[in-house]
Amino acid sequence: MRRAIAVLCFLVLGLPAGILACSCSQSGDLCASLQSSDTVFMGKVTDIERAQSVSGPTNAAPAAAAETGDAQSATAPLIRYRFQVNERFSGPTVAELDVFSGGDDPSCAVNFRKDSQYLVFARRLDDGRFHATSCGGTRPVEEALAMLPQLRAWRAGKRVASVFGVLRRTDPPFLASAGDPGQPLPGVVVKLQSKYDRFQTNTDANGVFSFYDVHAGDYDVTANLAAPSDLGTKSAPGASPEFSIPDNACHEVNVEALPTGHIHGSVLGPDGKPLPIVSLELYRVGTYSDTRPGLWGFQGATGAFDFDHVGPGKYILVFNRAGRLNPNAPFARAFYPGVASVSDAKPITLREGQQSLHVVMKLKKPYPTREVRVRLKWEGSRPPGSVTVQAKADRGENPSAEEISDGVYELPLLGSGQYTISAYEDILPPRLRARRGTREAANRSCALPPRIQSTPVSISGSDTSQKDVLLVFSPACSPAAGEQAQ
Repeated sequence: MRRAIAVLCFLVLGLPAGILACSCSQSGDLCASLQSSDTVFMGKVTDIERAQSVSGPTNAAPAAAAETGDAQSATAPLIRYRFQVNERFSGPTVAELDVFSGGDDPSCAVNFRKDSQYLVFARRLDDGRFHATSCGGTRPVEEALAMLPQLRAWRAGKRVASVFGVLRRTDPPFLASAGDPGQPLPGVVVKLQSKYDRFQTNTDANGVFSFYDVHAGDYDVTANLAAPSDLGTKSAPGASPEFSIPDNACHEVNVEALPTGHIHGSVLGPDGKPLPIVSLELYRVGTYSDTRPGLWGFQGATGAFDFDHVGPGKYILVFNRAGRLNPNAPFARAFYPGVASVSDAKPITLREGQQSLHVVMKLKKPYPTREVRVRLKWEGSRPPGSVTVQAKADRGENPSAEEISDGVYELPLLGSGQYTISAYEDILPPRLRARRGTREAANRSCALPPRIQSTPVSISGSDTSQKDVLLVFSPACSPAAGEQAQ
C-alpha cells in the first residue's frame, strides 16, 4: 500500500498541470485529426506575441511567456504564433498563417517555440482564428517522421496506411536528454498481429513502418531486435503495445525499444538494516541537478529498490534530492555510496549487455527522532469499519503510522517538529455490517455516520517524556436517530 501510494503521488505531482487536465479523445488517429481540422500544414514559428480574446483582453501574460512560447506558465494565456508555411496539406493557400493557442483552454495549449518547425493541425473557431491544441496531432517535425508520408499520400489521393509509426530505441523518462525523441531503428522486422491476422514489414531508414489493409480488431506489435529490449509506448513504457482499431483506420502507434538493464539494491541505515520508506533518483553522470528530477525509484517494506529499463552507462544515485525532512527516512540528501556531495559520489557503471547490477547505499547521521505509541479508545461500543491514524507536521513531511496490534500504532517523530495526531474511522455501510453477522450492528437503534473522527492531540517531537498518545472516539450515534437494521 505504501509503495502504491508513493508511486501515485510521484506521478501526480511530477506531471505538468496541462497533462493532468487535458484529455484527448482522438489521440493517435490521423483520420479523426484530419476530419476535425480546418488546416494542416508544416511550418516554422517566426513570431510570438500575447493576444487578446475577441470579447476583450485576457489577463496579462508575463513577457517571458511571449518570448519563449511557454503558454502553460502564464495566467489565462492566449498567444498568437505566426508561422511561415513550408508545406500545406489542407486549408488556405498562404505563405504565412497565425495560429492561436491557450485562451479558454490553457491546459491543452501547445508550447510552440520560436524558429522551430512543427506539423500543425488547427481548427477555425467562432472567433475566426485558427486554434491548435495538444490533442489534434500537432507536434515538432522531428516527431512526425511516420505522419508526414501518410499526409502526403492523403493529399495526393493515394491510400493511407491502416497502422503506421516509428520504432525508436529510447531511455526511460528522465534518463533521456531533454527533447530527445530517441534513435530510429532502420531495417528491423516489425510484426502486427491479432487473433486472426498477421502482418510483417521492415522499418525504413527513419525507423518508420507501415501496414496497409488491416481489418478491425485488437492488435499488438512485436519486433525482431538484435539487442534485448522491452517494447512499449510513451504512455506505457515497457508494456506490450496493444491497441484496437476499426475498419478503414489510419492509426499511429509509435513504438519504443527500451533497454532491459536493472540497477537494484538496498538503502541501509547506520545499523545496517534496510530503511522501510526510501525515495531515490537516478541520473546519468554529468546531468545531476538539485532542481531537476531524475528517474524515480522506491524502497518499501521489502527493503529493496529496482530501477528497470536502464541502458549501459554511468549513473549517479541520490537519496532525498529535495532535502525533505522525513521522519520515516530521517536523513539529509546523500549520494551513492553514502556521501553528502555529488562531487564525492561514486558512479554506478552498467556495462553493455549487463542485465543486472546490485548496489548497497549506507546512510549516516540521521536527524534526531523518537517513536511515539498511539492507542485508540472508543467511548461505548466500537462500530465496524477501517481506521486510519495520521499525524500532521508543522514542517517537513508527515510521518506514516505502523499498526503493531489492534488499536495500537507507532509513529516516528523528528525532534525538531511539532505534530497534531488524530485518527478517523470509515464506518461500514449497514448492509455490509449485516453481512458480517455482527450482533452489535444488528441491534443498533441509531444511524451511524459514514466517518467518525477522534479528538486530535498535539505533541512535540522534542518532548521525550510523552511516549504515549491516547486518541478517543466519542459515541458514534444517538439512539434518537432511529436507524432500522438492514
